[in-house]
Amino acid sequence: MALTQLNFVQGPQTPKGWRLALLAGGLLALGVAGIDWVVQVRQAGALEAQLALVQPREAPRARLSEADQRVQDRQLAIIGDAVRQLNLPVTRLVKTVQAPADIHVALLGMDLNSKPEAGAQQGGGSSAAGGLKIAAEAETAGDMMNYVAYLNEQALFTSVYLVKHELNGAAPNRPYRFQLEAQWQD
Repeated sequence: MALTQLNFVQGPQTPKGWRLALLAGGLLALGVAGIDWVVQVRQAGALEAQLALVQPREAPRARLSEADQRVQDRQLAIIGDAVRQLNLPVTRLVKTVQAPADIHVALLGMDLNSKPEAGAQQGGGSSAAGGLKIAAEAETAGDMMNYVAYLNEQALFTSVYLVKHELNGAAPNRPYRFQLEAQWQD
């Protein structure tokens, strides 16, 4: 008896005709895409190198001498004071300081550029944006104290202090003259 071999697995077929053309076209497209990718990577690297050359670099700062540093600090302080004065909410402060009709107080003067006194700040360093000195006159001591209480209730002011008061004996109705110091915060 002769031995027969049965082979149910077919061997790989070599592409012929349109399959061979499709394979060649795919490999060609893959090669073109690979070459294009390499070109783009090189161009991106060249552009990043150009960008690195064009970007501004921080110039090393020369160390100032102590005298020059003090002069520069004084100039910065002057500029800061000027900016603070330009940013004062004057209209809002004036409207807030005006007494209501039931409190008989006459405003005599306001100093917006005043610096707060060390004794007027309770609790150490205040975060107030500025100080305001107010000179006023009231008919009675009650009106004076009501005005101080009214200003303390205003949201603009962080604190209001009665700094000085006196009875004006030379005037016919003997009004109270007083000075207030208010810390305001914008």
